[in-house]
Amino acid sequence: MTKGATTPLLLMGSRSLGRALLFAMVVALMGSVAAVSQRPSNMLYRGDSFYVERPFDVLVSEKGTFKAGFYSVGENAVSFGIWFAEPPNQTVVVWMANRDRPVNSRASRLSFGKRGDLALLDADGSVVWTATSSSSIAAAVRAELRETGNLVLVDGGGGVVWQSFDYPTDTLLPGQPLTRSMRLASRKAEGVYTTGYYRAYFNDDNVFSFIYDGPKTSSIYWPSPDNNVFENGRT
Repeated sequence: MTKGATTPLLLMGSRSLGRALLFAMVVALMGSVAAVSQRPSNMLYRGDSFYVERPFDVLVSEKGTFKAGFYSVGENAVSFGIWFAEPPNQTVVVWMANRDRPVNSRASRLSFGKRGDLALLDADGSVVWTATSSSSIAAAVRAELRETGNLVLVDGGGGVVWQSFDYPTDTLLPGQPLTRSMRLASRKAEGVYTTGYYRAYFNDDNVFSFIYDGPKTSSIYWPSPDNNVFENGRT
């Protein structure tokens, strides 16, 4: 009787232990899946969103040179930007989508719409910045941060339909073109990312020039405005 009485108890204990082990395995598996899902990628797909409160919502280029995500620019203010990911340059921002119109550091988001448009929305839902396809035919299917630091929208055939390289802020990266239709504009001060007063661009004579464009005056300071293009050796 004693053995008969104890056998069911042992069976019940084994079943309980088995359930506990199974539960632990499921929890561990769920944790692993969650960790993988939170691991940064270099791509964002239609229907995906980045939320400012989530630290894992960031794109990382394939070899880890650049990151793209929400970057703090002031108290309760962030911009969507690209910066170097590794020391000692991890605070060097190379591009910003909304440098002159930061969004709230709470409830703001970057959304990749089902029509292939990338949009930055403030906490109240207002659209602050958008990136859309340059083609009326080919819509983007994914956003991708490349190892060059270029954020691109790519269509189903792999073609680039929009790229951040076409909209520089104050930095020109290796391999990034600067055409006559583009301008570099300085930031206002160190650590202040809003547009400053200095510009670099090709003027009407197709000469690369630097200009101070302040609130009260504007003037070219290089090459010398007192010389013609031949004297400056710029042709």
